[in-house]
Amino acid sequence: MEPYGDIPHYDEGSSPLDALHQVAVEYASAIKLKPRDPKLHFLLGLAIEEQYYASEIYGLKKRTEEDAQELSSAKAAGREDEILAICKLHGFQGKPTLENQLQALDAEFHQLKDQGQSGRADYIQTLFIWKSKKAGKDGRAGVLDEESPLHQALLKYLDAWSLNPDNWQYNFHVGRLFLLQGKSEVAQQHLQTSLALRPASPATRFYTGLALLEQKEGPGQRAQEAVMYLQEGLEELITQQFNAASEDTERKDDLQAVNPFSLMNTQLIRGFLKLGALLKKMNFSGKIMTAEEVIHIVADLTAKALCQCPFRGAVMQQLEWGLLEAHFFLLESLVLQPKRKESWIGRRCQALSALLRLTSIPACKELLDMQEKVCQLGVIATPCNSHALYLLGVAQLDQYDNNSDSENAQNSIRDARHSFQASINLENKSAFGPPPTEISGQKWWQDWVMREKEKASVQFQQSLKPEGAPATSPAGKGVARGRGVTARGGVAPRGGTAAQRGAAVKTAAPTARGRGGAVTPAKPSGTSKATYKTNSKTQLPGTSSEKPDSSQDKVKPAAAEASSVQESTGTPSQDESSPPINRKSHFHHLGLARALSRNEETQEEACILYQEIIVMSPDFRDTYIELADLLMKTNPLAAVDIYCKFPMKPVKEQTFEDAFITGEIVRILMKQEMYDHPKLASNMIDYGKVMGTGCIEKYITKLDEKFKTNLLKTIYAGIHDKSVDDKDLQDFFRFKCWL
Repeated sequence: MEPYGDIPHYDEGSSPLDALHQVAVEYASAIKLKPRDPKLHFLLGLAIEEQYYASEIYGLKKRTEEDAQELSSAKAAGREDEILAICKLHGFQGKPTLENQLQALDAEFHQLKDQGQSGRADYIQTLFIWKSKKAGKDGRAGVLDEESPLHQALLKYLDAWSLNPDNWQYNFHVGRLFLLQGKSEVAQQHLQTSLALRPASPATRFYTGLALLEQKEGPGQRAQEAVMYLQEGLEELITQQFNAASEDTERKDDLQAVNPFSLMNTQLIRGFLKLGALLKKMNFSGKIMTAEEVIHIVADLTAKALCQCPFRGAVMQQLEWGLLEAHFFLLESLVLQPKRKESWIGRRCQALSALLRLTSIPACKELLDMQEKVCQLGVIATPCNSHALYLLGVAQLDQYDNNSDSENAQNSIRDARHSFQASINLENKSAFGPPPTEISGQKWWQDWVMREKEKASVQFQQSLKPEGAPATSPAGKGVARGRGVTARGGVAPRGGTAAQRGAAVKTAAPTARGRGGAVTPAKPSGTSKATYKTNSKTQLPGTSSEKPDSSQDKVKPAAAEASSVQESTGTPSQDESSPPINRKSHFHHLGLARALSRNEETQEEACILYQEIIVMSPDFRDTYIELADLLMKTNPLAAVDIYCKFPMKPVKEQTFEDAFITGEIVRILMKQEMYDHPKLASNMIDYGKVMGTGCIEKYITKLDEKFKTNLLKTIYAGIHDKSVDDKDLQDFFRFKCWL
């Protein structure tokens, strides 16, 4: 974790964390004098819990903790290697996902416990906690860690509750942290007691509703009650935020542990997301918000909380998870709308994809799956948008890089190449039209087409029923249910093929079920809606044929396309006189080059493509670096030639990023002992001017050992912008015995 923004620095003993520590010491001393006073235990728990928020929200660390953090960065690589070794012992080869690493550590822990190796098991548990903090979406790892302030605070709340079980506050805080720990049944008992003692408390009602939702069997018959409690909590949070904004003040006098409706309380975000998911599945009577209204509010409040969070710690990552899931939920809802605009879906997919790439959450399978689903939705909405195809290729390539030894790795890299190639083929062409053959041959697209055909068939059969007949649908067909979706597919039959087309077009794709379900995005608009049937007939499922479409499969004329769009979706179409044109971008070509470079058989093609990208965009630094890395394996001097092609700025304008290239040239030439190479002296001079002479000290020593005195004199003179015959330098050269 690193600071984000200006983190204040305090003198030793004067930071707010030191003040909290002193408060905890005073309460602990008071407990020694009055051990049976529950209030003292409770207040000590609040002080300890606040230390966690001071650390994870504001980045306040003790000096010893900062030193330990620096040491952990040096030990992180060793820990990662040890975890990978444990993963191999338990059958997770290659680069396992974060979830697989945690499974392997858990299996190793229980195996060592069974063998009686408790010391080693404790160390494995330390690795598990250290790794789980990177995957924590809800702060559960902080409570499970026995050394964490959250866990210690829970123990003090339990002490207070044991001394006074009838106090609503003690029950509330015990239930709240048990809920964060995942022990929903125990949490519900405490929260129900707190609710009975203080029935009008919005915080108690909210957490009781959240505990009901998190039961293993679900809320059951108390679903309506849980929804009411959670909505009241959302209304209370909105009221507090409105009052704070109207008064232009914040509740800065309250501790985070005392204010359950703080924006930094990630349990609130998780609870409201669960509320939105429940409202999407079920209909409730009374004045209940819609799922979209709840999630819109969550997305807005979470974005505001992220702007106020000054430190990239566990709390910020949990807030980012909430923001990503909220926007993904809204994207799925937009796809399900009967009168949707495909251009809106495409723009939202691109925006959410950018948010996913810029998040501070470490890469994990869940994050990569979300990114791939978003990009698939964007491609289905706009199948001829070259940038949407490029983003899909990036997501597929990331899936391959995350676990290149998995069963689906080869499918991912093949699909990535096809997506990048389709993006390149559509450059300088219209963004409207049927899906490219490179996309229609991919398995996820064919699965989506089959689902759409099944839905269209079901709705067509329903449209043939006489009026007044019950509109039942067979279970398992993916027909959408819930608020705001019942009217989908209710299209009056127009007879013949038109009725089928109308039913197919009006059908919106169902959303992905949960985090790991298959993606069933929306059908593309315009020409792609009318032509996907033709493609599905000529393209056999499970094949990746790239034969060009026949003449009858070509794009419809613009006027007919506009009429089809307006008739099927009820939305105005794009002006056919000026259709959008896909721009040419070196990123599309770079994506294909990166995908080709992953396999040795296609690395030669990748090198040729990298050369073309250099001509296309000579100022893009990454192209030179990636091509040089490929060439280093077989021809290091060719890598030097590539680096030398980069248009370097004058030395006074060069940055540390520019110095990387000059430094690589020097490193390669020195490693190959090419001391007489014409590019060595000039690049070592530039590197020394930007990075300082300390960075080339080891090279100077090596050249001195090889008696390259003339080269050394030239380098020193160049770095100091002086002549070799300068008097001061001559004295220095005599001192170094170079004369």
